[in-house]
Amino acid sequence: MMKQKFDIKIPGNANWFFNIRRIDSSYQDYDESFPHQHKFYQFLFFEKAIGTHLIDDKVYEVENKTIHFVSPNHIHHLKLAIGASGFVCMFKEELFFAHNESSKFLEEIDLFSNWNTNPVLKVENNDFDDLNALLISLKKEFESQKMRRNELLLMWLKIFLINSSRIWGGRKDLHVSRKRKTIEGFLGLVDEYYSENFPVSFYAGKLNITTTYLSRLVNEVYDKSVSEFINERVVLEAKRIIRLSSKSIKEISFELGFEDPSYFSRFFKKHVQLTPVQYRKELSNK
Repeated sequence: MMKQKFDIKIPGNANWFFNIRRIDSSYQDYDESFPHQHKFYQFLFFEKAIGTHLIDDKVYEVENKTIHFVSPNHIHHLKLAIGASGFVCMFKEELFFAHNESSKFLEEIDLFSNWNTNPVLKVENNDFDDLNALLISLKKEFESQKMRRNELLLMWLKIFLINSSRIWGGRKDLHVSRKRKTIEGFLGLVDEYYSENFPVSFYAGKLNITTTYLSRLVNEVYDKSVSEFINERVVLEAKRIIRLSSKSIKEISFELGFEDPSYFSRFFKKHVQLTPVQYRKELSNK
């Protein structure tokens, strides 16, 4: 029997904005065994598991009592050994909008971070048991047909995410500092404008701060210049497109704001030590 990849965008699915299921022997019908990306949020809650999880260009070990948070558009590739157990939960941002929740909630809990932060949370025994109990309740409610089910789904999901955020530590506090708000704003702008080749002053202006302050802050947090930071984002997007599409290098270079494909190839090689063509060939050989 051919495996079917679960897709929460299926119109006939009344709960297209949310799904939760166990990771066990039946996990085969949700195929994560190849690199892909999707438009929804996902977390994988591992009770017992051994394997690797490629998220964009970084490989993370899959271990017992960990949670892996995957944001929309991130390329990921999960390899699990037989015998894994836990939960996988997927939801769309519309779940929160449908119930008049703040659009800032997912930003404030800071679990589904931008492309440059660690997406793996290691959980201690007591906290893990509490979170596991929440997911059992969440799955039970999802499978029920009781009145106002969607409201309870959102409530259980929020409790799980808030508790996970608290476990993560002080930097996940909902009352964020001015510096963190500035960095979050900068990350959002980079995601929006990385292909436009705008100067540092553009980002500083958008954030209502000086270029000197922005440069100092980015260097303080990431130990790199603003330009280096933006270049990394461009390289990441180039890798994503090369991995997931058959677009020509010329098409990719134009899409990323490069007028000269030759310059794009030199830029890519400078950061990856391979030309785009070599990188694509290396991926096809794996």
